[in-house]
Amino acid sequence: MTHQRIAIAARKGGVGKTTVACGLASVLASKGQRVLVIDLDPQSNAAYVLGADPTAPGTADLLLGGTPQPLEAAPNLFVLPGGPNLSSHSIQSLDPEDLADVVAPLDFDILIFDCPPGVEYLERLGLVAASVALICTDAHPLAVMGAGRVVNDLKIRQQKGRKGANRWAFVLTRIDLRRSLDQSLAEQLAQTYPATERMIVHQDSNLAWAAAERIPLMQYEPHSKGANDLKAIAEWVLNG
Repeated sequence: MTHQRIAIAARKGGVGKTTVACGLASVLASKGQRVLVIDLDPQSNAAYVLGADPTAPGTADLLLGGTPQPLEAAPNLFVLPGGPNLSSHSIQSLDPEDLADVVAPLDFDILIFDCPPGVEYLERLGLVAASVALICTDAHPLAVMGAGRVVNDLKIRQQKGRKGANRWAFVLTRIDLRRSLDQSLAEQLAQTYPATERMIVHQDSNLAWAAAERIPLMQYEPHSKGANDLKAIAEWVLNG
């Protein structure tokens, strides 16, 4: 039933992945798409950022056969919270394709999987369930290395004909071109991964404040630099 399934991943934490996931969801919802953010993070940051109850039943319940009610964050924008139960042995024991199976009947135009950093079994659930992956990295060398590992995992699955995202791109986050590391990041990725699209989300305090105020981005500041960057990413996702 879902037209598009997007995984937002970053093997390293602190690179703005949840900000991108929630901001992109807000942009897509503003275009009339019915969007569900599926939070795969035990910390439930996506639900918190979108102003929903992060302790409500959510993704873990869905994976274990329940029918949790998505929480409405804005018109056309819904979220399933993550939560500590995602760290349970029952979730760790799931087959990598189980998330893809349980979301198949959900009646939304777009699903966005907010994958947690550093928890590979949860990240894998999102990447396998997705048709598109956006891999976030900033200019920190460890972030770039982590993003590269995600790309390599996706390539291996694709080469083996396994279920999972068949299209992906880098999202360069918190970019300030006055910084030398940020200036060289796109070129570095282009040299190492020449066939992988690169898109930029510039440093923008509006993104941080929207998250802090728990207001979806397109309700907080729809004409900000960060919102415009995410609109371009939305176009790539929808029209690629």
